[in-house]
Amino acid sequence: MKCLILSLLLSSVAYAVPVSPQWKIIETKYATPDTVIAGYNVVDFGAKGDALMDCTGAFQQAMDQMAAAGGGTVFVPSGRYVIKGTLRVPVSVTLRGEWTAPTEESPEVEGTLLMAYAGRGQSEGTPFISVDYCGGVKDLSIWYPQQTATNIVPYPYCLVQTGGDNATFENVTLVNPYQGIRIGPGSNELHFVHNVYGTPLSVGIRYDSTTDIGRLENVHFSPNYWCQSGLDNRPPNKAEFAEWLMANGTAIHMERSDWEYVAYINIDGYHIGYLITKGVRGAANAQFYGLSIRNCQTAVEVQETNPYGMVFTKCTFAGRDFGFRIGRPFNAAILLNDCDVSATQAIDCEGTGCFIAQNSRLTHGNITFAGGVLAMTASELRNKDSLIQMGAKAEGAILIDDTLAQTPIMIKNDMGPGKLIRVATPVEMEPFPRFDANQTRVTRASRDALYVVTDSPWNANGQDDKDDTEALQNALNQAGRDGGGIVFVPGGNYILRGTISVPSGVELRGIHDVPHHTMGSGSMLHVYPSPGQGPAITVNARAGLKGLSFSYPDLRIDDVKDYPFLIQGNGEDLYVVHVNCRNPYRFLDLMTHRCDRHYVDYLSGSPLKVGVAVGGGSVRGEVRNTQFNPHYWSRYDRKNSFFPRGRTNFDMLWTYQKENLDAMWIGNCRDEMLFQNFVYGSLYGIHFTQQDGYGPENAVIHGHGTDGSKVGVYFEQGNGRIDMINSELVAMSSENKIAIKLGTDYSGIARLINTMVWGDPSTLALVENGKLVLQGLHAHRHGDGLQVDKGEILAVNVNFTSRGKHLRLSESQGKATLLGTITRGPLELNSKPISDQLPTKIVNQGNLSR
Repeated sequence: MKCLILSLLLSSVAYAVPVSPQWKIIETKYATPDTVIAGYNVVDFGAKGDALMDCTGAFQQAMDQMAAAGGGTVFVPSGRYVIKGTLRVPVSVTLRGEWTAPTEESPEVEGTLLMAYAGRGQSEGTPFISVDYCGGVKDLSIWYPQQTATNIVPYPYCLVQTGGDNATFENVTLVNPYQGIRIGPGSNELHFVHNVYGTPLSVGIRYDSTTDIGRLENVHFSPNYWCQSGLDNRPPNKAEFAEWLMANGTAIHMERSDWEYVAYINIDGYHIGYLITKGVRGAANAQFYGLSIRNCQTAVEVQETNPYGMVFTKCTFAGRDFGFRIGRPFNAAILLNDCDVSATQAIDCEGTGCFIAQNSRLTHGNITFAGGVLAMTASELRNKDSLIQMGAKAEGAILIDDTLAQTPIMIKNDMGPGKLIRVATPVEMEPFPRFDANQTRVTRASRDALYVVTDSPWNANGQDDKDDTEALQNALNQAGRDGGGIVFVPGGNYILRGTISVPSGVELRGIHDVPHHTMGSGSMLHVYPSPGQGPAITVNARAGLKGLSFSYPDLRIDDVKDYPFLIQGNGEDLYVVHVNCRNPYRFLDLMTHRCDRHYVDYLSGSPLKVGVAVGGGSVRGEVRNTQFNPHYWSRYDRKNSFFPRGRTNFDMLWTYQKENLDAMWIGNCRDEMLFQNFVYGSLYGIHFTQQDGYGPENAVIHGHGTDGSKVGVYFEQGNGRIDMINSELVAMSSENKIAIKLGTDYSGIARLINTMVWGDPSTLALVENGKLVLQGLHAHRHGDGLQVDKGEILAVNVNFTSRGKHLRLSESQGKATLLGTITRGPLELNSKPISDQLPTKIVNQGNLSR
């Protein structure tokens, strides 16, 4: 022990280890969308990127010291760092290097490279890097120098989320790990995997037991990344190595994950591209967009999901043996829209669930159903040699308005009478909305100049009950006068009894470089509004907030106060990124003022009255990855004196939100992108209205999730068209629970593509006016079903898993068209079998009763 202490002391002297964080702007070798601010540099702790010296101790000491100082970023400059041990990223610490994505033009690994040696031969050993809650690994590459393509040896997982809320793996190249990223099987929530490239060997990403929303975005796995890395021991023969990967590799393995968001995934050359199975705590539901899985033995294998199913939109699945391989335990629904599928067996289903394909193309291979239901609408079977085989235990096949490569189509039908349904009637399938939500947005102040609020002359304390409003505003004003800059708030507790305004060109910045949770503390601003006060923080044009946390210490669920908005936008090109508030009454206002091209990413918390309000005539704004859940209110650092001692009454909080919270409130805006936003507990999960007679125009809402709320989506006012893609809507409350509602003042068209509904809805969809178009919907529960009081509904391929009460139609003012409906028992209109009636205002074709 004495020798160890002496060694550490000598190390500290030799390398002049800083006692406290030295906050600096880092000039990185490669361009970054944000400005990098770090408190420590591993070089100052003795690390050398010379590919020789073991830097394990230096890395760990820097991260531990950063955690002790309240969290922040530890920077790793470009170089090759030998890590012979394992690393642990502590709470609210980000390990960040210098990185550029490998491309076809520049495939070689550059920048910060960690060389991993530990765990050779131990697939169940200690992970190379474990990430604690609110921590992250960002902008670096990882390489196993001793791994060879001619003698592949097991290693433990490379990156692991150790539990709790929020772990981030972003901008990472995994050159050749035997196992890439592991999440679960211990309890975990809110993983964020973004911009990950590489050649994982046995498994790329495996996740399980995720009970609040995980996100996988822009992941690329292929043998090319290792083969073209330029590093030693890369495969000398790509063809031979590619054979091993094709025989042994699984790119992504999903087990239990609730509402997983998956977008922009590219997989090439694996045995299984995407494997979906039951985990230790059950199975998953999820939504997928923009997947490209090519040249895999099996593109997608679905053994089992939970009852709520999965949707795939705008994807390509090109397998050798199987495009979709569906196992016997599967009994829910898979919905495809605008997808391409090809393989020897394009679709092979042994389960009892439904497979619904709309506006899609099966370019090669056969379709075989030993059980379950096949529904194809407005799709193409392009290969004249393709065969559809429906086994004796299959429950039905619906083919509506399909383009077939030959007439008559080759069908081997062993089902009972009436189970094969052909409808030639053209289906109204309008073009799919075009959008690209995979663009990198630059969020930087106008100058890379740093103003640390705890430094002189601002002298914010961050440790006591002194009001820090003036100190914060003085620093912001100085940055504004200087032409812009970053006002940095180190970890601590800061009091805000007044209001502050962030000037144009200025960023107010906290310690978090990644999404985070209330429990991660960090740069905490505690807000105490005065009577009549306006928004606590105004963000002006070209200004931003990033990496901050907020709380209202005096706001309790048993003493709710009508507080103003926490944040209000005022001008174009503003941004709010990685901002958390435990308990706002009203959170973010982008409606009072016009805020063109606003950008919001990973706003999180548990608001009571309003979550995000968008309008004011704003054009081309984007709000993505919003995460609202009551656990932000109840999970926090119990050692922090600013938080309450007792536990929050969850039932009281959730009940209040279900009767009061407008989670996403969308008014007068144009070309707005709402991408993968989620709320648990609200009156309206998403609410479309008007301002001065104008509602949203050309809005694209992708992946919206409403859970545990009274009304999933409410189209209150407007006369344009709104498209929602890959929506998950769960209506739960005391009464009048509706998944989809079109109000009496709505005269436009609401189109929902690939929708999942469950929970306990009183009504699946209520149409009081306007037109509702449903293109693929899986209703695990539907209450009184589709109700049309006035207006019109076009429902194509709605899968009802419960019996009865499918449609209620006003004889005088309602109109309905049902195509390819799938029901348990007879399809019912106004609580009677539709076959017993002669309705005049309904078109019903291709119905299948299971």
